[in-house]
Amino acid sequence: MKNSSVKLFTGIVIAAVLLMTGCVTEKETHKDTEIWLKEHGDEVMKYDYTKADIEADIEANWKEYGYKTKPTKYIAISFDDGPCSAPNGGTAAILEKLAELHVKATFFVIGQNVRGNKTAAQAIFNSGHELGNHSDGYGSLGGSTADAITRSLDAASLAIKEITGKYPCLFRAPNLNYGTNLYKVCEERGMPLIGGNVHNDWDGTGHTSASIKNSVLANPQDGGIILLHDNNTSKGDTLSALPDIIKGLREKDFWILTVGQLAAVKENSLEAGELYNSIN
Repeated sequence: MKNSSVKLFTGIVIAAVLLMTGCVTEKETHKDTEIWLKEHGDEVMKYDYTKADIEADIEANWKEYGYKTKPTKYIAISFDDGPCSAPNGGTAAILEKLAELHVKATFFVIGQNVRGNKTAAQAIFNSGHELGNHSDGYGSLGGSTADAITRSLDAASLAIKEITGKYPCLFRAPNLNYGTNLYKVCEERGMPLIGGNVHNDWDGTGHTSASIKNSVLANPQDGGIILLHDNNTSKGDTLSALPDIIKGLREKDFWILTVGQLAAVKENSLEAGELYNSIN
């Protein structure tokens, strides 16, 4: 940001998001953030999940969702690179399938795609899924300057806020490419970095629906974060694999959550500028 006052305001916004979502502890905030919260709290994504709420949801629904026994393990599912429109059904098709399967997910969206697919971005939010920041474009940021990283993160956060009325708190690095400046900017912005387990479902990897399913189900871990891609990046194969993925995870005793819900059930306060490939 070129204007220092705008840069300070953006930092306050993001810190407020993290305090209210539980992504950062209260000790990392300051007086200006407390004032901002009182004046602008309605603009912040409120991930007010609790472990008790999630356990109650399990108790009420595990039989209906096809489990043979009440699940005792937890895993998050996420989608990168959206939102997108046709071909391959776009984000809308993934949202429809997730609704059929009774699954909530975290979508790490790209700012330029949010601006180009506003209806799809709004639909993600309206459907009760989480929106995370995946930068403003597709390029890796690990070797970028702090100013370039800041501009990219802020542009994507603003795009999400303009569509949903809410600022995001979670960040995933494009191509999972990290560097000193990226960690520093995320810490300044109050954002944890969310990694995950990749499953080669993007263009150019020679994936199929079967290979994606087999990769996800090969060795899922309690507290894990499954990293998949929206329809245009995965050429629709991830969508085709979703029913078998969800069924297989449930057969392996996993309750499927968003990243924010996973942090809540694990009672883990995600720290700004820290990388999480799993949450325990």
